[in-house]
Formats: sequence, structure tokens, C-alpha cells
Amino acid sequence: MSTILVNPRCSNTDLRASLFMGDIVLFTELPAVAELVEHTRAELNMLFDGHDPQHVHEHLSPEELAAILSKWKPAFMRMERSMHLARQIIKQCGFDPHTTYFDLLKPRTSYPVGHLTTGIAYAFPWHRDTWYAAAPQQINLWLPVWEPQRNNAMAFDPTAFGKQVPNNSSDFDYYRRNVERASLDKVVKTDTRAQPGAIDWHPAHEDIVLPSPGSILLFSADQLHRSIPNTSGLARYSIDYRIVETGDIESGRGAPALDNACTGTAIRDFHRVSDGAEMPEAMVRILEPEPPAGDVVLTFDPGKS
Repeated sequence: MSTILVNPRCSNTDLRASLFMGDIVLFTELPAVAELVEHTRAELNMLFDGHDPQHVHEHLSPEELAAILSKWKPAFMRMERSMHLARQIIKQCGFDPHTTYFDLLKPRTSYPVGHLTTGIAYAFPWHRDTWYAAAPQQINLWLPVWEPQRNNAMAFDPTAFGKQVPNNSSDFDYYRRNVERASLDKVVKTDTRAQPGAIDWHPAHEDIVLPSPGSILLFSADQLHRSIPNTSGLARYSIDYRIVETGDIESGRGAPALDNACTGTAIRDFHRVSDGAEMPEAMVRILEPEPPAGDVVLTFDPGKS
């Protein structure tokens, strides 16, 4: 069973240990989180040019939104201010910028059921990020841009942590996914990509955490979670990105990851917080002893998502 730790006062080593045991951490007082919310709101208000971002689906078709978001999201990820604030949040959470690596922050959109819920705005069923080729050492950071609702937020099944859950992660190949990103804006009506998810999973109870804008959630990539089908009438906007501490990779510390059967690793997408250096190949070899054969796309290109 998970514990939700609010503004924990402990060492970063102990913080990571708690996350790897299934706890969830909520920080409510980090200045850079509030700045990132303000930055994202300004971008979205400008993007939709007069339409309230939370009601934009009432004015634009799924095809129109997919076309707009497929151009804006990669640009937002690359913005100097976005990258700067992502780094500042990591530091303010207490992680060492010299040994911590992060991937690009990803703006997420969840539109009401019946609108755009595939491709660029895919609504994730019960899944673990480890089924999507995340390392067991990965820690996820998630923050809302506007107030989340009970019926458009994210849910966790903490009772599944450290247990095997039936799933189809064997269908997922990370390097194939990197190729598929090139046509993501065309995925509007039906999403035929391999999407790892739990099979016939109906938990008796799920935890819904509703952090206010300006707060940020941290949780293990091995947490079982899902996007709640959006019946709120409001579009939900959030940001997530991931971090890995190289000492955890070297020592083998991390979440249990007992039921993952996917192919590939996303670890090459991570860069050092302090200077942007690439993840050393020696670290990759710990997680993927044999390099993939053939002509494959090893890393995520934000211009194709």
C-alpha cells in the first residue's frame, strides 16, 4: 500500500527509496512549478487565440486540434524557458543536477470523451511506464496546469505495486514507437499503435490525487495508473517528464518491475541536468546489455510527437 508524502523533509536518497517502494510524493511549495504553470497557461492562451483552453474542444474539431497540438507540443518542449524551468524543478525537489538525468517535459491534453482522445491526446488505460520501456529507476514528475477534476484526472492502483499484473507489454517495442511518432498527427479517430495496458484489470479501489496548480506529484515509473475518462466537460492540461539518477542504475536500486516484457529502453532520451550531456552508453548497457540489431530509431525526436 502506498503512502502519500507531502513536502517530505528527508534526504534525496531516502526520498528515492520511498518512491521505489511505491510511495507517492507531493511538493506544494516549489517556485519553479508555479512558474512553469504560468508559462504553460500563457502559451496555451496564445495558441488558441481567444478560446478558453479548457473549452477549446467546443470550437475546434478533433482534426483541427490534432493539427495544432502536433506542431505546438514539440515547440513547447524545446523552448528555452520550458527546459530551464524543468531543470529548476528537479533541483528544487532535491536531486543532484550532476548525477540526475531528465527527458524532455511533455505537455499532455485530455479532452472530453467523444472528442480527441487518441494519438497526440491519447487517454492511457491502466499501465505502468515500465511497460513503455522506462527503466525501473525512473521517477515521474506530473503537474496540472489548471485545477484537475475527479472525472478528468489520473488514478493510481497502489495495491498493484510490487505485484504481477496481466498485461500486453510484450507487444511494445520502443524503437518502433519512435518511428510511429512521425505520423502521430494523423491518429485522430482510431489508434492502432501497440499500447501496453493491464488485461481485464478492475481494481476494487483506486486513488485519485488532485494537486492544485503549482503543486507537483512524483511517483515511480512502476506505479500502475491510468487517465480517468474525461466526463468533466473541461479539457485537462498537464505536464509530465521523467528523471533517473545514475547511481541508482549502477547499484541496481529501483522499483520491482516484475511484469515487464517490452523491447528496448527509453534511457537514451535522458540528458544530464547540469549541462545537457547525453546518457553515457555504459549506463545504457547496464539496462540493455545487447544493443538492438538493424537500422532502428533509438531516441525520441520531439519533432515527431
